[in-house]
Amino acid sequence: MQRTLKTLVESLPESLGRPIAKLPFGLRFGPAYTARRHEIERIQRLSIDERVARLVDGLGRLLRFAGRSVPFYRDFYRSRGYSPLEFRRFEDWQNVPMVTKADLYESSLSSRVAPGYRFIVTNTGGSTGQPLEFALDANAFAREWAHMHHIWQSRGYHPAHIKLTLRGKHFFNDEPLRYNAVHNEYAGNANYSPEEILAALPSLPRWRAIRWVHGYPSLVAEFAIAVSRCNADHARVLRTNLLGVLLGSEYPHIAYRRPIEDFLSSNIVSWYGHSEMAILAKETSIFAYETLPTYGFAEAVASPMLSGCRLVGTSLRNFAHPFIRYDTGDVVEAEACAPDMLRFRVTEGRIGDFVKDRRGTKHSLTAIIFGRHHASFSLLKHVQIRDDGDGQLTVMLTPREPTMPLDRLVNGIDFRGIDADFHWQLLQEPIRTITGKLPLKIPAVASSETMPDTCQDGEGPRP
Repeated sequence: MQRTLKTLVESLPESLGRPIAKLPFGLRFGPAYTARRHEIERIQRLSIDERVARLVDGLGRLLRFAGRSVPFYRDFYRSRGYSPLEFRRFEDWQNVPMVTKADLYESSLSSRVAPGYRFIVTNTGGSTGQPLEFALDANAFAREWAHMHHIWQSRGYHPAHIKLTLRGKHFFNDEPLRYNAVHNEYAGNANYSPEEILAALPSLPRWRAIRWVHGYPSLVAEFAIAVSRCNADHARVLRTNLLGVLLGSEYPHIAYRRPIEDFLSSNIVSWYGHSEMAILAKETSIFAYETLPTYGFAEAVASPMLSGCRLVGTSLRNFAHPFIRYDTGDVVEAEACAPDMLRFRVTEGRIGDFVKDRRGTKHSLTAIIFGRHHASFSLLKHVQIRDDGDGQLTVMLTPREPTMPLDRLVNGIDFRGIDADFHWQLLQEPIRTITGKLPLKIPAVASSETMPDTCQDGEGPRP
């Protein structure tokens, strides 16, 4: 019901949506949003000892609950000879067994969900295209936006500000931009090029009131380059009114930051996050992130196999499908550490990549693979894609079950709105680089089971 209402509000014409956009976010997202905003304010007034005591209490309750009520964790801890009752002090946390995506992947979703909790089933393509189906508690998105708005407002954002959002959203009717009252934004249609989005702005009722551009770094950079080439007066109006740029879901590589700073704004707000919602961190300096302790608990765990540390997270409030000492798969360098906070640099980030359709329009892989959360993800081990040119795209699917019919997999993948011919290929094992990494985009020249490591490996942060 909640998601149906949200979809309805998002589709309202701008004239009907404006009154909703004036409502406080606490009314739009519900009591959980307000509770988290208050919690963020309260924790800043606590001493270190008080914060550690709060963290130990929260971790202990989650750990004991999972060991008692979630079949996956009960069996997982038992098989490793661990009891949640062993956790009594903060120092004991390092003895809790870590969980990997592979551990969760080998267990059914029903065994990972706690009975009696309302939840939303979703999935992630993973940073290398390895899907995982999981669940989020009913308050997850309210909690997410409470923290996102905290990050944004520290840099000048206000709910009354209108955003232009470029996140790979596809509309299947013929409109380059659509107003979304939930977030008070004009959302760009990914079926249109940045130049076409830009040309459509002056026809919007309030285009001169756009204060922020929000989106994937790769898409925003493409838009910034289009701004640099458009009508000078048009570009001047847009840049003059902008307060900043909000970048999420991809690693904000310097190659993207440069055109954004040069042609849009130098006030760039970036953050680290991922679909599993165990860790959220704000960028405090270029490529340095600091976690938010009211969102989740983050650790940098040293590994003898890596030059950096594994980024490990625990979602403190998702009791419906707990993530406890969950290895995100990202490699980081820890710069400074408080008991309940972590400051880190991502050593390898997932840089946005594109494929092209027949018209030459670029489509972000972050959007069409990760952003659409395809239904077939629950049936797949890996998904990879190859751009063969002239709008010919080959999607390579590695199913969980080798006998899975191709048509069943294809029916659960939604590439509507992309003017391209999709060809499908079943693989028993995904294509790897020479060193064993799993790239999302496969170069057109790669046809063997391995490929050089010079291609994009697709590792790093999620939104």
